[in-house]
Amino acid sequence: MSNAPDPRRRPPAVKTLDHTVAAVPLLQGRVLLHEHAQPIPRPRPALDDELGGVVMTGLNADARAFQLRADAGFTGTLLIDSAAYTTYTATAEEPFMAPPNELFATVHDSLNFQKARGASAALTPTGYIPPANSRVLKAVLREANRIDRADTLVSLPIDVTWLNRENISQLIAVCAKIRHPKAVILFRQFDPLEQAKDVPANLRRLFTEVEHMSLLRTDLAALDVLAHGALCAGIGVRSSLRHAIPPDEKAQIGKRGGGPTYPHVLMPQLMCFKGAESLSTLYANAVPATCACEECNGRSLDRFFLSDGDTRREADSHNIFTWSEWVGDMASYRAGTERKTWWRNKCAAAVDRYALENQRIGLGASPRSGFQVPAPLRAWATLRVTP
Repeated sequence: MSNAPDPRRRPPAVKTLDHTVAAVPLLQGRVLLHEHAQPIPRPRPALDDELGGVVMTGLNADARAFQLRADAGFTGTLLIDSAAYTTYTATAEEPFMAPPNELFATVHDSLNFQKARGASAALTPTGYIPPANSRVLKAVLREANRIDRADTLVSLPIDVTWLNRENISQLIAVCAKIRHPKAVILFRQFDPLEQAKDVPANLRRLFTEVEHMSLLRTDLAALDVLAHGALCAGIGVRSSLRHAIPPDEKAQIGKRGGGPTYPHVLMPQLMCFKGAESLSTLYANAVPATCACEECNGRSLDRFFLSDGDTRREADSHNIFTWSEWVGDMASYRAGTERKTWWRNKCAAAVDRYALENQRIGLGASPRSGFQVPAPLRAWATLRVTP
């Protein structure tokens, strides 16, 4: 299959270039899967047609999105994120990155190009917004409000320190003045929500106080914001697509040295992603946890300690089936207090299971060598439910 899309073909069931088709109703209540644009795209049977979708991310995302539509026959909700923020830092003069090799291209050309390649709605090519840089954030507001179309999401690739106590009020004030729906992407090495204790609460505050906010390129924080009024959210298929790092930084990895990489597995009972290698170690002398999702069908969760493509695809399907089921459960509760309470209780139950699982596998109630409750999960389980 050729990497370059045939310009004579058009993706099926997509109103290309129609900027009057509003983004909000197309995206409302969905959790999208962030896919890498590097491999040839394929349908994901684990995705829920009514509540899911895809964000094709990275270099050549437009070509891969077109292939997903035209060759793989995908007709669901689709966004194209070229991830300009990974190489470009926004400035007060140029908050959006112009399309490469286009001398007189505008942001509208970029948005139109996404729609022509099959996107359901278009993301602005916003550069990375550095910490506490008010001039850049206000420039995004200024340029975003000049866009006169209904199909646009304003991408806000922000350093996570914008969610700190000192900056959150200004971020909320600016976001409230942007007249288009917004899509936040958080930047930090490793998990952005662990940057400071007040980040999970302030992220909730942002999504509670500002209408039509989305959180993309994240992990289970997608479900937390969805429970608290988000337009939509997106979960990365790999750990590298569950956050972003500033353009001038090199990605840090927890594992030293080279060697094969293994999948990260979503633990249904503990509500956390855990590396397959770590699971193999933790369950080396105990009966491993199992999963009842459609992919696992009662099999153990330590079986993903392999680096081949089939194993990774199977792990991906398990992950998607698991969080998609939670999205469906959430949708059955009324938006507002009922939904928030369900989510808090679900997180609290998961927190309580950590000590039980550690005891079950012979590692004591809360040993440092066993399963550790992620700080964001503990926050979601204990933060007060507001009306």
